[in-house]
Amino acid sequence: MQIELQHILAQISRNPNIDKGDLSAANSLVLEAITQGLAVDRASVWLLSDDHQRMHCAYQLDGKQHSTPDLTLSRQDFPSYFDALDDERNIVAADAHHHPQTAEFSDIYLSPSGICSMLDTPIRHHGVMVGIICIEHRQIKQWQTDEIVFAGFLADIYGRALSASERMRYQCELEQLNSGLEQIISQRTQELTQSLEQLQQTQHRLIEIEKMASLGRLVAGIAHEINTPLGVAVTAISHAEVTLLELEKLFLAGQLTRQKFGQSGAAIKHSIAMVQANLHRTVDLVNSFKQTAAANPDQQAEWLILSEFIPKVLCSVESLLKQHQVSVQLELPATLKIQSFASPLTTILTRLIENACQHAFDKQPSRQIVIRASQTPYNWQLEIADNGRGMNADELARAFEPFFTTRRSKGAKGLGMTLVFNLVTHLLQGDVSLHNTDTGCVVTLRCPLNLSTTTEFAT
Repeated sequence: MQIELQHILAQISRNPNIDKGDLSAANSLVLEAITQGLAVDRASVWLLSDDHQRMHCAYQLDGKQHSTPDLTLSRQDFPSYFDALDDERNIVAADAHHHPQTAEFSDIYLSPSGICSMLDTPIRHHGVMVGIICIEHRQIKQWQTDEIVFAGFLADIYGRALSASERMRYQCELEQLNSGLEQIISQRTQELTQSLEQLQQTQHRLIEIEKMASLGRLVAGIAHEINTPLGVAVTAISHAEVTLLELEKLFLAGQLTRQKFGQSGAAIKHSIAMVQANLHRTVDLVNSFKQTAAANPDQQAEWLILSEFIPKVLCSVESLLKQHQVSVQLELPATLKIQSFASPLTTILTRLIENACQHAFDKQPSRQIVIRASQTPYNWQLEIADNGRGMNADELARAFEPFFTTRRSKGAKGLGMTLVFNLVTHLLQGDVSLHNTDTGCVVTLRCPLNLSTTTEFAT
């Protein structure tokens, strides 16, 4: 190849505008290099349609005039030319008017433009022919091999420019897509934030409503529980007062008999006994309320070995177990040592055993409670399982609710499980849960092996 042509190729190949993705600049560079290197009158870039049935002029350089003419060629009008393009080879026509592959252009295209010679070389992109570079001269020109090769190299460089343009287009589309996604994400985030704020407000309102409802149930329960013994006490003391006034009238009137005095005294004694019994019951209820709400601030945590501690607790409820004919099975690791409060833990176990004895069993021939203990690196777990009737969904949901009981007619106050919940969650810093099994109900306590040094029991 001529040195001059090699120099032009080197300059074009190194030109940064080829890889910037600007096809207009690439068109100018390539076509100017062709007209300069080959000393021809006109050069243009034609791109094929996807089905190769049409071809349009994307850019044209005629002399020094750049343009984008609205020209389209179709296979239907120029079958011989398109058949030649299908071979994806150079079309070299020194006399284009009589060349078999270009002669059909003579009247419509070549003569009006004064074109005599044509050299068409394929443009390939990703290995596929996508168009041609059409080189035209207004005089008969014998195309040299160096010139054909030169045109082929420039066509390949143009293919590189197409790749850069495609890459830039994809990048722009990606940026637009990312921008759209960012807007969508921003909008969705804003919507989610608003929804979250609404949910938090709703949650806050529901919590407040539930707190007020729980407080209402608690106040109603306390009022109901205390009102009964106090009502009986008031009635009894009123009866004693009426009897005493009647006795005083008879005495002042001198009509008091020994029999009447004895009857009135017995009635007053009975009323006093009723007052005393119901006041004791009221005191017991108040103490139960206090026990569920507060713990002794002087209590100190200590290390307990469960395999030694729990059997001692069972000794204190042995009479209750015998009364209800319940046996207890222990599954306790011999070395499990925990840090806890002995008295509250005793209360918790006692209340759970009492609750199981009084509520879990109906007519089971063999009544059993199984106490299991286990540990993880940070927690210890205690399960108190019975083989009783289990609990329905409402009972499970309300088990820890103050004053909820299924045996009120038998004297149950409904504070046992509330006391257990408060002691476990506040003093022992753990959690307590209930669930049914195929053979009864299980109460599970989970507490830390080591209590926080800042343990405080909230009232």
